[in-house]
Amino acid sequence: MKTCSKCGAQVADDAVFCTVCGFNFGAAAAGAAQPQGAPQPQPQPQYQQAAPVAPSHPMYAPVNPLDKFLGISMMFSCLSPLVGFFGFILGYFGGEVNGQRSDYLKFYSNQCMVFSLFSIIDAFLGWIPVVGWAWVIFRFVCVIIAIVNACKGETKPVLFFGAIKVIK
Repeated sequence: MKTCSKCGAQVADDAVFCTVCGFNFGAAAAGAAQPQGAPQPQPQPQYQQAAPVAPSHPMYAPVNPLDKFLGISMMFSCLSPLVGFFGFILGYFGGEVNGQRSDYLKFYSNQCMVFSLFSIIDAFLGWIPVVGWAWVIFRFVCVIIAIVNACKGETKPVLFFGAIKVIK
């Protein structure tokens, strides 16, 4: 690994450009190799893409791929009434690293438990025409939204269900 002399980022040894600031290592090496008295060519303008800024909000914090897989699995298990409890157990007890669970898994364990508890209501309301069907469809759409958020690695609360905290 070599260090960029412009921004200080660590880049691969065979890199021609810095992956953060776009600094051209080849031009810098050619300029250093020329003797002092030789005329130096005019520097070409370098068009740089701004370095991506890491989001500061915890909703968009980077997520461990295993945690992301467990979060998505938990949300998929919530599509089926009462099966979400098994997804909750998978995520709550299966995602410990060094004795700690990530905030991402805590969030999706809570979401899974809430959806699972409300799936009990689905079993009773699903038989009632119109109102029950609307409730089942609403919960289904909310689970789909939670799956999309889990796939993105975000911890956005989902409509009505996101405000309920079962697991702290």
